[in-house]
Amino acid sequence: MINSSIGVVLVALSTVNTAVIVGLGFFHRPSRASALWAFAFSLAMITSYGWVAADAQGSVTLRAACAAVMVGSTVFIWAGLRVRRGVQATSELIAVVFTLVCAVAMSATAGTPAFPLVFRAVFVAAAVFAALTLTELVRLGPRWRHETLPLAVASAGFIIFGAIAVVDGVIQVVHPPVGGPADGLELLRDLNSMASIVYGTAAVISLLLLTRADTPASSTPVAQTPFRAVAEDRLRRAQAAGDRWWCVLEIRLDDPVDLREAFSAGEFARIADRFARDVSAVLPPDADLERQGDDTVVVLLPRPEGAVRPLLSRLLDQVATPDPTQPLAARVSASIGWASVDTVGYDLDELLHAAHAAAMQARRSGGDRWERVMTTIDSATP
Repeated sequence: MINSSIGVVLVALSTVNTAVIVGLGFFHRPSRASALWAFAFSLAMITSYGWVAADAQGSVTLRAACAAVMVGSTVFIWAGLRVRRGVQATSELIAVVFTLVCAVAMSATAGTPAFPLVFRAVFVAAAVFAALTLTELVRLGPRWRHETLPLAVASAGFIIFGAIAVVDGVIQVVHPPVGGPADGLELLRDLNSMASIVYGTAAVISLLLLTRADTPASSTPVAQTPFRAVAEDRLRRAQAAGDRWWCVLEIRLDDPVDLREAFSAGEFARIADRFARDVSAVLPPDADLERQGDDTVVVLLPRPEGAVRPLLSRLLDQVATPDPTQPLAARVSASIGWASVDTVGYDLDELLHAAHAAAMQARRSGGDRWERVMTTIDSATP
């Protein structure tokens, strides 16, 4: 038997979690990963209803099958994280096979002496997948540490529950309970109920944040942003007029990963905002700017070479100027890639690609510098 109060809470939360992840997650950012997560929560919701109904009717077979499928739904979360990372191998198939095997094994042995062993084995196997889920969350890197923290903590708790299942099984063998339930699973049943509630709530928070932060799929190879529309029009007219005083700059904040690790999310956001304000303040009003993420600004600048150099030097000085309001000392700098139409041409994509390559070269050279795309790359520090 399961606690009736826990059963009601489980049904209510699984229903709300499914509505949230489908309505605010999958419909907002449809993808294979978000579809797998929506399926996982839908599966958990359906089986939570079946689990409570089976318990009320006293059907041990149905209750065991629903419990197995509910545990198996967590594996689809792991599969979705792998798909999001670009691993297309057999993640979904593994999740399906694991869930079906667990459901068949637990329902076939329900009410038999073999059931406690099967139940513990399923619980431990699910803990292994929780460890794999935790590994996938770590692979996302520090950029997503705040979004993934709830699911990471819940996965770590699941691993602990798996260890408890093993220890409890050993204790049951060494010191069989006297006068208690025949299968000795009352502790694990309570843990399973509570783990389902906690894990589901933590997972919906992390996965919803990850889903909504993902870049939406585009029906065209390159999204037609306002910056792109303006830049392409300016370059087209400049080419028609033979105007070669145009260039594209990619300005990148140095060491963004280290800054994220050293500061809280709020402090890093302030550093990134100040970086974007510095770029906007130094560059002239007729420059077209687009902020790409927290650490990159792309610029279309109508200036000859002799006017660009002092601008870039002043910009590097401005970015590197310490912020007196910053609570912790942090050295902030930038790397700049510079691609001119007289060396690359008027095609915006080629200019952006060349500027990006030059910015990455500047970063590899130590940062706090600019690199210009030329027949021989011209570089300078402020």
